[in-house]
Amino acid sequence: MLRTTLNLLFSIFVLTASVQALAQSKPPELSSANDVEKILSQIQANKAIDADSAFKILSHWNKFPEIKKTGIDYNYFYEDAVYGRVPLHIYIPATYKNSVKNPAVMMLHGAVGMSKFSDIDSLANTEEDLLFDALKAQNYIVIRPIGDKKKQFSWVTSKFTHGQEYYINLTFKVLNDILTALKKVLNIDDNQVYTFGHSDGSDGAVGLGLYKPGAFAGVVGYNSMLTNLFAKDYYIRNIQNRPTYLVHSDLDDLRPMLMTHAIVDSLLKTDRQLLYKEYIGYEHFDKHLNKDVPYACLFMSGTTRNPFSNNIYWETYQSGPYAACDWLSLSTIDTAATPAAWHKPLNIPSYDKRTKEWHSDRSYYSYLFKSAATKALYSNNIFSLQTSGVKEIELLISPVMVNSESPVIVNINGKQAFSGKIKADKTFMLDGFRKTMDRDAIWVNSIKVKVD
Repeated sequence: MLRTTLNLLFSIFVLTASVQALAQSKPPELSSANDVEKILSQIQANKAIDADSAFKILSHWNKFPEIKKTGIDYNYFYEDAVYGRVPLHIYIPATYKNSVKNPAVMMLHGAVGMSKFSDIDSLANTEEDLLFDALKAQNYIVIRPIGDKKKQFSWVTSKFTHGQEYYINLTFKVLNDILTALKKVLNIDDNQVYTFGHSDGSDGAVGLGLYKPGAFAGVVGYNSMLTNLFAKDYYIRNIQNRPTYLVHSDLDDLRPMLMTHAIVDSLLKTDRQLLYKEYIGYEHFDKHLNKDVPYACLFMSGTTRNPFSNNIYWETYQSGPYAACDWLSLSTIDTAATPAAWHKPLNIPSYDKRTKEWHSDRSYYSYLFKSAATKALYSNNIFSLQTSGVKEIELLISPVMVNSESPVIVNINGKQAFSGKIKADKTFMLDGFRKTMDRDAIWVNSIKVKVD
């Protein structure tokens, strides 16, 4: 496989100005974040550009460098304040054009416990070739970060403790930040980005779907455990906000299919976007992958993101990087408050793969922190929310959803909490665009409401 290696240093929020080639062949000429920031600063400073004009400019943003060599795999490095220099492969298909929006897949590899950042220098792939080759054949931009157990950059475990204190796993936030950084130099279709994986990689794909779903259109997971080991904030019901395609096999002796089946049965009571199938007579890594991956590709090609859904369910235990989904953010919470009657923990008996026994006295998700949750509906300028343990919410406003000529009404727990017209704010809009580089979900203002 031909690879051209770049040393592309990303800061935690923006790209640095310099791009240095580490290989003999000439790398693509990528613009820096300084170019992006320069344009956004000019828009901000130009008083002739009002909020409505800025919205149109950002919606039609198309300032991406030409990639002279396509159809090959590049190595990049993202510089993060917590994890340091995070390496990733990026396959740019031969069909890529910088003037056209291109679909992309963030593919997470398996065997994270054995991976390390230095694997970027190996010619060996960190994931099964057949899955990567299938995505390449569909002309996706394929983004493949590399995990590192020792550095705790892991999408399969969340063992971050200091004494009795628990720290959230920032891996999913950084994966999302990597995608945002890439959108500054690659013309990625915001509504056609998918997360995809097998085994540990599937746990990471599902994790992105329930921690940071905003940037993704859908989730594909093969042989997932539907958990994040040692995590205390893994609220699986959040997955209902994105179409999800799950596959398992009955002879998997690492990840018992019966456990996944039980979780899916529980989720299907409320999740209408979940597709699930089982292959009988196949092991953990087996020919069921070859058989099924064409259908996963069909699922992705038929799934586009809707960041303006009229129905969001979100659950978290603290404000922070995992407290928001699309237009809803739980900005202040109080998990000590008495939960609403509808807000109950997901209680699924655990299955012991060694003894082949179920344990009804031990829930599969028994170690989670108490959470806060919100059920949010939207229609015709009216937001209707039911909350549990939430003290303040923030609602992002888009002209795609809201008619700015009419008042916006916010009802919380059966009482009107806000009524008023919302005007677009250019500064708010530009600040949000910097954080996401999302041309299809541009938020022009927000409403912050305290919950009585």
